Amino acid sequence: MKRMKLISGIIAAAMAVTSMSAVTAFAADVAVKVGTDTKNPGEEFSVTVDLSGVPSSGLSTIDFAISYDASLIDITGVTLGSIGSTGAAAQEGSDLGDTVFNWYKNDGEIEIVWATGLTDSSYWVSKDGTLATISGTVKSDAAKGSKADLKVKAVGREAYPGGSANADILFTAIGESSTTDYTAAPTNGYVQIGGGTVNPTVTYGDVDCNGDVNVADAVLLARLEAEDKEVTVTAQGKLNADCSNDGKGALTAEDLNALLSYLAGIYKYDQLPIAE
Repeated sequence: MKRMKLISGIIAAAMAVTSMSAVTAFAADVAVKVGTDTKNPGEEFSVTVDLSGVPSSGLSTIDFAISYDASLIDITGVTLGSIGSTGAAAQEGSDLGDTVFNWYKNDGEIEIVWATGLTDSSYWVSKDGTLATISGTVKSDAAKGSKADLKVKAVGREAYPGGSANADILFTAIGESSTTDYTAAPTNGYVQIGGGTVNPTVTYGDVDCNGDVNVADAVLLARLEAEDKEVTVTAQGKLNADCSNDGKGALTAEDLNALLSYLAGIYKYDQLPIAE
C-alpha cells in the first residue's frame, strides 16, 4: 500500500509537469554522480550517489534509476544521505512520512525516489551533497578484473497509466502555482572487481578519474607525456595513467600506446596494464 501511495504521488507529479506547461519553467542541470569502489569477489562494496547544482529553492521530487549487472554484483541496501534529511518525513506524518524516501530493486536496476507533497520548500532537498549510499556484495563467482557499471537512467515504467511514453528522470520543484523541472547531468559509477591482473587500487586508463575510460583520457595522457604545463591530474589520475605498469614512475609513450591499444580493441580491459 505504501509503495502504491508513493508511485501514485510520483505519477501525479509527472502528470503535473506535463499538464502545467503554461506555468512550468525548465532550469539548469542537476548533476548526479555515482561513486566507485574496488572489491574482490565475495566482498561488500559501498558507493555514494551525490548531487551538485541543487537549486537553493529546493527540489520536491527526485526520481531516477541506476542499472547494474546482476551477474556481477548484488545490491542489498540504499540508505538516505544527509541532504535528504530535511524534516519532510516528520512533517508528512505517520501515514506518509515513511514514503518520502524509498528504493526498489527490479530486473538489474534500482529506483531511488525522494518525494514530498509539501509545498513549503523549507522541507525540500536544497543542498549539494550525498543523496544516498548504495551497498551490496560482489558475487563470489564474478570474473576477476571485470567491472560492474552503475548507470543513471530513467525508471523503466510508463510516465502515466496507459501512456506510451516512458518516465523521465525527475528533478522537480512543484509549488502551489508553478512547477520548475530541472534536467539531469549524470556521471556513472562502477564497482571494479579486483583479484586479477587489475590492481584493485587503480582504474587503468581513467586519467581524469571520472569513471569512464575513453578518448578524452588518451588526449589527456598524451598532453601529460608531452609535459604540457596547462594540464594537471590528481595523484590517483597519475596512477591510473600508468597503463604499461613499467615501474618507471614518469608517464611514457608506452603508457599511451597501452591505452590506445585498449581503446582500439586490441586488448580487453582486464589485460591492462600492458607490459611493452
